[in-house]
This record gives sequence, structure tokens and C-alpha cells, in this order.
Amino acid sequence: MAFIFSITLLIKNATLQREEEAVKSELEALNNEGYYTESEARIMLDEAKKEAEEKTKKSFRDMIQQKLEAGEGTTATIRSLFPDQIVVASAGRYYFFPISDQIEHHGFSQGDFAYNDKGFLEYVGPDINVKVKQGVDVSRFQGKINWEKVAAQGIDFAFIRVGFRGNTEGKIVLDDCFTDNIEGALANGIDVGVYFYTQAINEQEAREEVQILLDMIEPYDIKYPVVIDVESAESDSARTLNLTTDEYELIARTFCDTVKKAGYTPMIYGNVKSFTLLMDAADVDDYDIWIAYYGEEQYYPYHFNIWQYTDSGKVDGIDGNVDLNICITDY
Repeated sequence: MAFIFSITLLIKNATLQREEEAVKSELEALNNEGYYTESEARIMLDEAKKEAEEKTKKSFRDMIQQKLEAGEGTTATIRSLFPDQIVVASAGRYYFFPISDQIEHHGFSQGDFAYNDKGFLEYVGPDINVKVKQGVDVSRFQGKINWEKVAAQGIDFAFIRVGFRGNTEGKIVLDDCFTDNIEGALANGIDVGVYFYTQAINEQEAREEVQILLDMIEPYDIKYPVVIDVESAESDSARTLNLTTDEYELIARTFCDTVKKAGYTPMIYGNVKSFTLLMDAADVDDYDIWIAYYGEEQYYPYHFNIWQYTDSGKVDGIDGNVDLNICITDY
């Protein structure tokens, strides 16, 4: 229904423009031919409007059909029709957020990134000042990692999960592989950052999460940011289900400000939904951003420091799939 409504708006706007052109054309004909009766003129105008509407509908139908047949998918198709808005699909609905010029944009263009022969995304654009580093983010889901092989693949940095809070009961769980991962990465010359998957529902729980994280990382040399992972839990029983934007932002700010006071660089991780439906991008724009968006072209228009571009990467030394990232900031 949201898709149909979006297309209907586009068709109406385009039809109005074509109707205006049709009316102008008929008025010119009246001037050139002399005159018509009032009823004749009304019939001509109605026919011109109908023809304009049919042409507009067909044009949009053809364009949409071509995009869907090319495999773009419904969401991608809708996004291409609204280039001045961020379109977010969630729970069977579509949400539209006007792109703001009050927030710094990343400035990358189509074609600035491409995959190399290792399957890593790299910058191929014209700006010689853009230097990217390759990274992974890992947790217990990757199992035992051979960090020597990972380093040999050209991985510059790794984000290690410290822990997470459960979606329903809210219990904090430390990652079983945290110590092995952070020590293995550092021992092989890979710079590290860390992250915590939050399901905090208030400021007090955010403070609890960040303090546990800070205690865990105290013995280690952390060069990359300390990150709060803000995502919505896709469950009807999730404890964060009814959090407001203000509450999500308070949790993120509490975490980040505590990290900064401890002497680390704070960062917020999320996807497009995180920075639109859960938080207002403008309200967290003063923190470093780690955006998750999969593909060669970055859809998120605003500034970011790290881009997680796939969750199905392959790196020698890691069994199965792993998240791959590029960093455009020199940490």
C-alpha cells in the first residue's frame, strides 16, 4: 500500500505538469484557429488532460517495470524515485525523510568505490586525499580466528564485540571470544576498536553497559573508537520496542559522553533505520558514525567515518562469513 501511495503521488505531480502543458497547448490552438464554443473547448481540454494522465501513468509503469525486472527490488525502486529523501522500509511500511543540508554530507559519488580482486571495497574516486583502511568486525559467531592469516590478507583494523544486552530479559552477556579476539588481533599488528550491542531502555542501563565495557578494555591499547551499536530488535517482545527517539538518543549520548570522558573516541553504529526512525541524524551528528549499508554505492547521504559494506565477506583465517568495513578516518 505504501508503494502504491508513493507512486500515486509521483503520478499526480507529473500529471498536473502535463495537464498544465495540455491547457497551454489548447489555448494556443484557440488563439491560432480563432474560436471554439464553450462546450467544444471544455471537451478538448478534458481529452487533453485524460491523454496527459494516461501518458504519465504509462511512463511510470514502464520505468517501474524496468527497475523491478532488473532486480532492483521494491525498496530500491522507490528510493530511486525519491532522490531528495531518505526512504526507510520497516514493518511493512515506508517512511520518508527529507535530506537535510544542515548535516554534513559525505560527498562521495556513484562509482567512487569498487571491489578489488580480494573482494574488498576500495576507493577508486578522483580525490587523492581519500585513504581507506580495510577492517572486520567480529564476535563469538566467527569462532576461533587465525589472526595471523587475517593480518596477512591486508586487514588493518578490527572491531571486537565486548558484549550485548538481551532483547527481552535485558541481561548483559559478555562475548565468549572477546579476550582471544582482541589479544590475537593486537599480537598480529591489527589496530582494534570495540563495540557493545545495546538494548538499554534508560540512562541508568546505558551507564551500566558502558562501565562494563570500559572495565573490559582497560588493559588494552584501543586506537579505534569505542562504539555503541544501536539497532532495533526485530521482535514483538523486545524491551526497546516502544522507546522514543529522545530515549534512544539519550542512551547513545550517555554511552558516548562516558566513553569520551574515559579518554577514548566514541562512535555510534547503526543502519539507515537507526539514524532516521530510532534517532534523528542531526541530534547525533557530533559523534563519529559507523554506518551499515551493503553494496558498492552508499545510500546514506550524511557523513560517516566507517562503512560496513557487507555481512558476507570472506577473509582467510576466518571461517564462514564476516562483516567487512572500510575506514576513511585516520585513527
